Amino acid sequence: MRTRRQPPSGHRRIDDTAADQLARRAAGGDQRAFSTLCEGLLDDIWRYCWSLTGDRHLADEATQETFARATTAISRYRGDAPVRLWFVVLARRSVGHAIEHHRRAPEPATPEHLPHADRTAAVELTELIEALTPEMREPLILTQVLGFSYADAAAALDVPIGTIRSRVFRARATLVESWTDADTDITAREVAE
Repeated sequence: MRTRRQPPSGHRRIDDTAADQLARRAAGGDQRAFSTLCEGLLDDIWRYCWSLTGDRHLADEATQETFARATTAISRYRGDAPVRLWFVVLARRSVGHAIEHHRRAPEPATPEHLPHADRTAAVELTELIEALTPEMREPLILTQVLGFSYADAAAALDVPIGTIRSRVFRARATLVESWTDADTDITAREVAE
């Protein structure tokens, strides 16, 4: 059963430059830097895990495993790529492990239907993003929500950059088409009332 997307903490997000500086200090053994880094990345990593699983409990489990893996692996972080990308790669592996552990595949997103009076543009857009296929949703989340470059998203997903561009383009086109359809449905209901 798919549950609502809700980040776990509301921690303040850190920018890539600060995250990379903290990661270099953490790799050298600075526990406080590692703690600050993890707090600053927690919401993004959880959102990413949720976008892959569609399940709050699996996202929680995968996020915990991601940070547990990072605890032992940070000493090997070399800084060849942004640390946020490094965490996404760890998260992707953790999601695979969580799904395998629970022996279930990610559920396709199905938007929750809320009463018209409770709808906001943000809720509608979230529902439309949830309804995208995982192949379109994952690159869209990485590039448009988490702010990764197309090259970094391609590296994280181990696909060519053209594939990322194509999937993001298709995701955007699907969102525009779905948004237009949703607006038409709402207008038709308002006229009928």
